[in-house]
Order: sequence, then C-alpha cells, then structure tokens
Amino acid sequence: MNYCSQCELVHGEEHRFCQRCGQLLKGAAVSVGRPCPRCEGLTFPGQKFCTECGLPLRVAPAGRDEQVYQGQRPPLFYPRASRPAEAARSRRRRPFQALMLLSLVLVMGVGGYYGVKWLIRSTPGGIPTPGPGAEETLRREVERLAEKIRSSHLNKDIHKWLSCYDPNYPKLGILENQMLELWKNYDIKEVSYRISQLQRLNERQVQVLFVWSIQLYDHRTQDYTLDRPSYRVILEKANGDWKIKDSKVESGG
Repeated sequence: MNYCSQCELVHGEEHRFCQRCGQLLKGAAVSVGRPCPRCEGLTFPGQKFCTECGLPLRVAPAGRDEQVYQGQRPPLFYPRASRPAEAARSRRRRPFQALMLLSLVLVMGVGGYYGVKWLIRSTPGGIPTPGPGAEETLRREVERLAEKIRSSHLNKDIHKWLSCYDPNYPKLGILENQMLELWKNYDIKEVSYRISQLQRLNERQVQVLFVWSIQLYDHRTQDYTLDRPSYRVILEKANGDWKIKDSKVESGG
C-alpha cells in the first residue's frame, strides 16, 4: 500500500506516482501493537484498556519512524481503477448487500424501540442519582466493553464478540451469521470509536451512542472502504460486566 506524502492519498500497489499531484509514492508505515504490562496480552494502537485483564493502558513512547507517522493525519484512499467486468460484478452485488443491511436496520430498530418503552414502564421509583465519581467509573467500564468489541473485530474472534452481548439479545443468531459473513469477505484493517450521550436509565441499565470508524479491505474487489456506523445501545450489567441488551442503528451500519 502506497501513499502520497503531499496529498495524503493512499493508492494501490499498481500506482508509483500520485494520481492527483504526480508526487512519487512511498510505502505507508505499519503501527505495531505492544503487550499488556500485566498479562502480556496483545494490544493495538489507540487501545485504552486491555481486553483480557482490564488494565488501563498508557501510550508508550513510539519509535522514531512511528512518531513521524503518528504525527500526520491519516491519509485518504485513492480508489483503484476498476475494469469494466469488475465494476459490473460490484453493481450486481449491491442489491444483496443493501437488502442485508436494510433487514438488520429493521430488526435493530424495532427491538430498540420496544426495549426502551419496556424500560421506561418497568423502572420503579425513577432513576437513582449516581454518587461522586460514579460517572467516570461508568464511562471507563463502557470503554472497556468497546475495546473488547474492537479487539474481536481485529482478530475475527466470534466468541469474544458474542461475550459482549446479552444471551437474550433479539435475534442474536442472525446477527452472528451476518458478522461471520462480513469477516469472510472483508479484512478489518483498523477500528476506532467514540462514546457519547452516556445516560443512566436505572441501577442496572444505561444508554449510550457508539460511533464507529472501521477500515475494511474487500477480498473480492481488492479495494479499501471506510464505514462509519452509529448505534444507540442499551447496556445491562450482569455478573459485574456490561452486556449489549439492545441496539438501534442511527446511521451507517
């Protein structure tokens, strides 16, 4: 994978010069994960918590080449020049992908709507007021769950991914099959997230908005794409860990 240091566009291996400015291209640096100081489990760049033992991670000093690369903005991707036959195959696949995404949105939307209504009706005596420092502790626990989801995507670990969901999540089996199909056709190159609108519903449940940024490599078209889905998620605490009880797609997905 090559990128232009002037335009910050990522090109395919067949390009030697930038398709926008003509600059000679160079290879992109690859960031390397570091082991967890406590359990020596594998971590990834930008990870805040170890997904194995939960230890908060501090950013270690990077090497010289890595410091130079991390100081730059992430480069944009220059689309590969597709041949007519490949473009036709890609157009034929789009209706199936759109239908699959639409069905997922409908399932999550209906489940999330009725789940929130049930929570509002079943909450006795209102929502308790958290004590000092409780909100920061809650955010750290939710971030730990997000790091676990991020790690399961990067490693294509379906068991770790399923452990983030409540066993009674609506149509979890269908969602599992869709995730396996996604991992079969794509490599997950990078995953990041943003947590916002964290709201405590009751003693055991919270609502949060997850905004994900996922860089995918399609084996079939041999091309990169960037997906930015947003989910409004209801989490429930069980046995000391937060699990995804229900979710609704806000955008993307």
